[in-house]
Amino acid sequence: MNMNEEIDLVKLEQATFRTANQDGLTEFWMGLMIMAIGMLLVSSSFAAYIALIIIFQVAVTERIKEKYTYPRIGRVKLKEESEIPSTPGWIAFAIIAIIAISAAVISTRADYAVVILIATWAPLLLGVVFLWPSAYLVERSGLKRYYAFGISTLILGVLLFLIPFPHPADRMTLFMLFSGGILTLAGVTSMLRFTRKYPILELEDVGVEQEE
Repeated sequence: MNMNEEIDLVKLEQATFRTANQDGLTEFWMGLMIMAIGMLLVSSSFAAYIALIIIFQVAVTERIKEKYTYPRIGRVKLKEESEIPSTPGWIAFAIIAIIAISAAVISTRADYAVVILIATWAPLLLGVVFLWPSAYLVERSGLKRYYAFGISTLILGVLLFLIPFPHPADRMTLFMLFSGGILTLAGVTSMLRFTRKYPILELEDVGVEQEE
């Protein structure tokens, strides 16, 4: 395979990825999960919501796609990778988040200065970490607009790092809620744009277009 064929293959894979994910459901579910983890810092009862998202996300997404996505663009699925995160992927994400939250809770029994240090730096560190999924989406889709999420979360992390809070844990809660809210809003916006761009044509409408 020569260089031109490799470039064409990359562009084809990016085009397929864009088509498969243009309905905004991936961003919506990721944002919802991040916000739920943020609320878990407020109340442990939100662990149930995280479990529900993990268990039913794939099934619910498929039902939504059957009603809104497939009738508009057909079934578009990458050969090696599903267009939506798998259940094991969500489980791994939740486990990492729970470990991080547990470490924060355990640290509250340590010296108060250590707690303040962790709570102060955590949003900034996560803001840097969130640059990775942005870069991944840019590579997979070829759309540089995905950098906006990473840049916005980095700016959010810096602001929360600089602004004083009476309760240190509020930084992490606000970071997760705002960053998750950004993704969720982006997903809803993409879905609305998708449904307007690809309206479902009734058989009568198709017949009229063909006659014209």
